[in-house]
Amino acid sequence: MMEGRIFDELNDAQLEAVQAVRGPVCILAGAGTGKTTTITRRIAQQVTTGGFGADEVFAVTFTEKAAREMGSRLSSLGVDGVRARTFHASALAQYRRFTGSTPEILAAKGQLLHAIAQKLPPPYKFMPLRDLATEIEWAKNRRVGPDRYLDLLDGHEPPIPSDLMHRVFVEYEKKKSRAGKIDSEDLLEHTLNLLNDDPRALAMVR
Repeated sequence: MMEGRIFDELNDAQLEAVQAVRGPVCILAGAGTGKTTTITRRIAQQVTTGGFGADEVFAVTFTEKAAREMGSRLSSLGVDGVRARTFHASALAQYRRFTGSTPEILAAKGQLLHAIAQKLPPPYKFMPLRDLATEIEWAKNRRVGPDRYLDLLDGHEPPIPSDLMHRVFVEYEKKKSRAGKIDSEDLLEHTLNLLNDDPRALAMVR
């Protein structure tokens, strides 16, 4: 009965992924093609076949909405107890657990970027703040700070000339530091560093 629900209305590619209970599976698909369906059905198959206990599965995604959706779909399949969180919520929970402190996280990069952008020469001072924030995120998600930014562009084109973008990046980091805050990318970086530097914490997470 449960198996029928898990496999219901899956195409051949989805079915192949769902039935691969053990080992890594990479699913490459565009928006609206059933990635969440495939992942939640695979988790349900893993749990119902006894491959893993629900408390041994940790599902991570990018948005709170997606995490809630994964949890809801798993419950509808009769699978409860699977942790589904965003990458950042998981990192924050681990950071709090092992440091005993809660960092002050910047709500939006635009809070700092507005004043920085106003000092750029025209027409760049009118560049949408979202574009500048996205560029900073592009670098930091690659673990590239201002000190290595220009050297590692490697054909990537910033939204404004690279020397100006570097200036924006440097000023952003300075303002953030003076405000005593970190951003979402810093949270991931700090948690990674914590786990790399603390074998006990790393063993507990594993």
